[in-house]
Formats: sequence, C-alpha cells, structure tokens
Amino acid sequence: MVRNLLLFAFIMLFFSVNTYAQNMVSNGNFETYTSCPSSFSQTANAPPWRAYHGGSSDYLHVCGNPNVSVPSNTFGWQNAASGNAYAGGYSFTSVSSVNGYTEYIAAPITALTIGAQYEVSMSVSLSNMSGYANNGLGVFFYDNGPTTTLTGSATLSVTPQVLYTSYGAITDTQNWVRVTGYFIADSAYDNIVIGRFNPPGGLTTTGLGSGNYSYYYVDSVVVKLATGINNLYADSMICAGDTFQVPYTINNVNNFNSGNVFSVQLSNASGSFASGTTTIGT
Repeated sequence: MVRNLLLFAFIMLFFSVNTYAQNMVSNGNFETYTSCPSSFSQTANAPPWRAYHGGSSDYLHVCGNPNVSVPSNTFGWQNAASGNAYAGGYSFTSVSSVNGYTEYIAAPITALTIGAQYEVSMSVSLSNMSGYANNGLGVFFYDNGPTTTLTGSATLSVTPQVLYTSYGAITDTQNWVRVTGYFIADSAYDNIVIGRFNPPGGLTTTGLGSGNYSYYYVDSVVVKLATGINNLYADSMICAGDTFQVPYTINNVNNFNSGNVFSVQLSNASGSFASGTTTIGT
C-alpha cells in the first residue's frame, strides 16, 4: 500500500461564479406576518410557517403581546437577528423527560434538486429563562408527506439530514449563533422542519440555571445551493498502480469553459500539499 495517499481535486479557476444563490425558504426571517401575535402557539401568523405537530411553537414580534414580544418575552430577552421578529420553541420542557414534549417550526420550500449540495443555515439563541442547553438542533427535509402531523407532541423519531451537533450544546443567551450544515439532496424535498432531534451519539444537555426546560429562538433561516465545485472523492488510501475516478458536482456556477483544467494531486509523505506534491491525473 502507498502510505498517506491523500487525494485532492485541485480546480484551476478559469470560470466565473454567480455569488447570489436563491433562498429556497420563503419568509426565512419571519418578517412577513398576517397579524401581530397575541399569545403563544401562533407560528402560523408568519406564513408559510406552521407548527409541525401538537407541540405549539411560537411567533415573537415587536408588535406582539408582552408574552410574545421582541425583545422581551416570557422566555427571555433577545433582539431579532434580522428585522423585528423570530420564532421559538421548546427543545424539551423537563430535563427528566427530554422526549416527552418538543416544539417544531415547519414550512413548504422550493423543491430541491436531487444530487445537488445545499447549505442549510440559521441563527439560534438560547432563551435567558432556559435552565438547560442542548446539542440536538437540526433540520429535517421531506416530500410527499403530511403538511402537519397532530399525532402527539413528543420528540420526532425521524433522522434529520442536517444536525448541528458539531457546535455542541449552544449556550449563548446574549448573542445569535450562526449554525451551518451541508447535505446532498437524495429526493426533491419540498418541506422543512426545524427543531430538536436526538443525535446518533445521544442528546447532550448542559445545565445553566434553575429552570427545567430548554427553549431556543430561531431567525434568518436559509437553504441555498452550495456555491462552487464539490470534490466527492472520499477514500484516503489506494493501492499503488490503481486507477480511480474523482466524482464532483458543480453548484451555482454561471460559466464553465472548455479550457478549464482539473488536476488530481498526491500529497507529500506528511500529507501536505504545500510542497513535494505530484500531479497524478489531469
């Protein structure tokens, strides 16, 4: 075996890139509303957003009732990350039964393209009154499914395409934390569900105060094509003399000219591409 055969698709930049990518989510910053929220459980006041199941997520706006106003509300104090409004929901209402009750926000989106890579980002902030933070925030995409399921209010058992566990338990109550993840669409997903899920390694909770619950604000939701050329070669070791293919995708690129050159380089013995590399295919 050849040691440390770290492969990298080096792209010669002989193309122009469109830097604007359409947000597949309508009203991602929750600014458009039908009426000011007068109480809890009024996510639908910011169409096309809605609660996804019996867990009644909230819409918070500067014009709202004091319980659901911005910046001050029942759950804490936070200015909007963008504009005058945001959404909110419980990750759990009791740390002793984290799967007993969870709130989600959901909305239809522009159908995704199968095989394309998407960047999924949003701003989140833990509410001041929360006694716990957690690492389970994520995004679930689906198509050809129910608009809403009212079969309960427990934590969803689905596997989200995007989990923000790499950020750990998000504990910041003063600032908005921008979380970003990527995935390749394997279906023409046309609905999005945001909330707390159970990570594969188990849910991590961090105690912060006297409260028994975890509640997060959500703002500025963006789902867009990941710009650029994505190297999809995943293997890190091959046998000497082997032939191989380097798959790639091109997202959000206006012009791709016939003169563009793609090169595959072999790193030096320490795994670095700074010097001593060898071009093994063009």
